[in-house]
Amino acid sequence: MGPLRMAFSVTTLIRATPHDVFWFLGDPSTAAVIDPAVVSYEPERGTMGVGIRNHIRLKMLGIPLSMVSETTEWEPDERMAFRSIEPGRPAIGLATHRFEACPEGTRYTWSMDFVPTGVGGKFAAVVAARMLERNAVAQQDRVRRVLEAAVRLPTAGVE
Repeated sequence: MGPLRMAFSVTTLIRATPHDVFWFLGDPSTAAVIDPAVVSYEPERGTMGVGIRNHIRLKMLGIPLSMVSETTEWEPDERMAFRSIEPGRPAIGLATHRFEACPEGTRYTWSMDFVPTGVGGKFAAVVAARMLERNAVAQQDRVRRVLEAAVRLPTAGVE
């Protein structure tokens, strides 16, 4: 068994433009479609952007949870990033979503790093990385299926 990881990165190809993928993921109203555990996702002042705090309510294993993240990067059609603020212990998460144009449409990469901040932080970071990596793969698949059903890219050479 290798070293314990406190990070992950998963990539999927989506047959849609980076613009479509970015704005689908950046729209708070799609959060529950992307992740059924999300009960609500509410950015302060109602809009996403750098410095905006996002209030997120989840239900995991029947347990209601709440958290706050801050948008640290917002580059339409290219990149968005967030850091968890609350709860701040025992570890925080740093998430980056990248959108790259490719012949198939968009190469979408979701990376996360977990930073221990208190007692038990390393353990929490390792567990969070493992659990959220599985969740990220499932979420990317949902995003891909929804967007590919809704968006049809032109096929080269077909008129």
